[in-house]
Amino acid sequence: MQFRRALGLLPLALLLLAWELAVQAKVYPPVLLPPPAKVLMVFIDDWDTVLGNALASISRVAVGISLAFLFAVPLGLMIGRYRLLDTMTDWSIQIFRSIPPIALIPMALLFLGIGDKPAIALIFLAGTWPLLINTIFGVRGIERTLIKVARAARASEFLVMKDIILPASLPAIFTGLRLAVGGGWLTVVTAEMIAVKSGLGYMILNAQLTFRSDLIIAGIIVIGAIGLLADQAVRMVRAHVCRWQEGLTASPE
Repeated sequence: MQFRRALGLLPLALLLLAWELAVQAKVYPPVLLPPPAKVLMVFIDDWDTVLGNALASISRVAVGISLAFLFAVPLGLMIGRYRLLDTMTDWSIQIFRSIPPIALIPMALLFLGIGDKPAIALIFLAGTWPLLINTIFGVRGIERTLIKVARAARASEFLVMKDIILPASLPAIFTGLRLAVGGGWLTVVTAEMIAVKSGLGYMILNAQLTFRSDLIIAGIIVIGAIGLLADQAVRMVRAHVCRWQEGLTASPE
């Protein structure tokens, strides 16, 4: 198992090797493509800049995705459970989920101004749709027999929702959460380049204006690393909460 996990580092090692070879071959001037050693020095010389901006981005994503979770999951449970709500909201969901959050940056700036508010609002929108849609399909995938048995036992609608629908929908909800975290992370970087004066997106844009390609690459590395850690954290929580699903679904051989 540990060997298989270590194989995940192989593409990264090959990319690092290709990077070093490109530097040695002088494919691009050092001002455009700095060597890996110079990028590594950014984490030593400019660690406070990188850390401060990374924490700013993480805090915005945490707030935006948390709000999206609190809004989308209960709504998705209700829509998936009741056909009338599904009929009323289906077209609206399909229309609004097709609009990229990035396209709403001008509107966010007009209504919310410069700062954290527009970024958090855009992250909220980016996280809402995958959470909502996966929750809806999670409810629809529940075996009808379970609900029929609960009805035969005269269980209330609250107990059916709490003890059957919500637990059975958790795997789909966590899938939506993984997608929401990824979408929120992509959105915050873009929003910070336009609407915010801090964060990794702002740091990368500012580094481009000052020809700090080493800082740009360092920011990209941090973005990828945080994205990986966030996804792994969600997967660990899912594995703990959805232990009952182990062995019931297919897994890669």
